[in-house]
Amino acid sequence: MQTTPSRFLLTFLVAVSVLGLAFVPFILFQPNLQADQSTFRRPIVGALYCLVCIVGVVAVFYPGKCRMMFQKPNLSKNNENQSTSVIPSKGHHPDCEEFSGNRITIKGSVFCVACSGLLVGAIISIVTAVLFSLGFIDFGTVSLWVLVIGEVLMLVGLAQIKMRVYVKMAVNALFVVGSCISLVGADLAGQNLLVDAYVLGLIVFMLWFRILLSEWNNKRICLECRRCY
Repeated sequence: MQTTPSRFLLTFLVAVSVLGLAFVPFILFQPNLQADQSTFRRPIVGALYCLVCIVGVVAVFYPGKCRMMFQKPNLSKNNENQSTSVIPSKGHHPDCEEFSGNRITIKGSVFCVACSGLLVGAIISIVTAVLFSLGFIDFGTVSLWVLVIGEVLMLVGLAQIKMRVYVKMAVNALFVVGSCISLVGADLAGQNLLVDAYVLGLIVFMLWFRILLSEWNNKRICLECRRCY
């Protein structure tokens, strides 16, 4: 098995996520924040977000990464070198009862519920980002509240490791949708490219952390189960 991050590191990253999100409204309340009225602001922000969203989906769905996550040691009697073999998987997870809550079966095909939720959320978010870029979305005076709702959804999304099947799928979808409306809300409230860049960076960080947290939880389940070892 690969080395897993410590609980202290994960706790620290949770704190960074919470503080990072809480810092966004604080920036928007600064009286010297200058609005950027450029007609290119929305298209640039929307395009960058769509790029992040697409890259995130590719990273989550990359099958080689999923298979390498679940490895079991296999020591050969003829040599002292340690090799590894991959555990048979279904829907990005080991074919084990411990991961039954992480899979759904649709017309005989097995899918990972988390990845399915992320895909649904990404499709909704990309459509929303395109509409935002074209100027069809404007929350007006409630933009700041939309930002807060999006941030809450992102934090709830980190708790998806404790959920199962369709609830897990819904929470993962809301995680991505939350990132989109957080960015849109922040842009409409501040109309500042630097704030948008900060929020985009925070979204990338939290997407990476969400994947790291999921990997840690999957490895923890395998270590506690040990049926394959």
